Order: sequence, then C-alpha cells, then structure tokens
Amino acid sequence: MKLLIIYHSTYGHIRAMAQAAASAALEIPGVEVALRRVPETLSDDILAKMGALDAAKAQADVPVATVDELAEADAILFGTPTRFGNMTGQMRQ
Repeated sequence: MKLLIIYHSTYGHIRAMAQAAASAALEIPGVEVALRRVPETLSDDILAKMGALDAAKAQADVPVATVDELAEADAILFGTPTRFGNMTGQMRQ
C-alpha cells in the first residue's frame, strides 16, 4: 500500500505531526510512505517578518508534492493548520 502524506507547515508543527504519522505508518508491514510538502507561496521577506524563515528552510529537503502522485497513492493523509476555520491558502493551491 502506498501512503502519501502531504502537508503545509509554516512554523514546523504540522511537519512534526506529518513525520510522526509517517514513522508510525512505516511500522506497518507492506506500507510505503511518501512525505511531501505543498509549495510555499509566501516570499522569504514575508516569512522572515513572521519569524518562519528558519522553519521554511529546515523543510527544504522534503520534496514538493505533484498532482501525479495523488493518483498513484492508495491513501492520502493531509496535514494543514487552519486559518479562520479553513485550510491554508498554500494547501488549497
């Protein structure tokens, strides 16, 4: 089974949750896990003003999700903070 975990994390909290879910899923025999992030739409200047630039740079090693990967997965887990009761704009894109 192929599990795709896609997340958006501004400060690293959702990334930590996504990594924990990936680690737990890897303990199940026969499960393949792909951890992916959504592209950041905010500029480095804005991220710096928010105090989130270091967190953004820390997750640069995680590949960005592609639309093709959605069709290849048997299961998809989404991780996103909420903004006014909805997912982040980056996740919606």
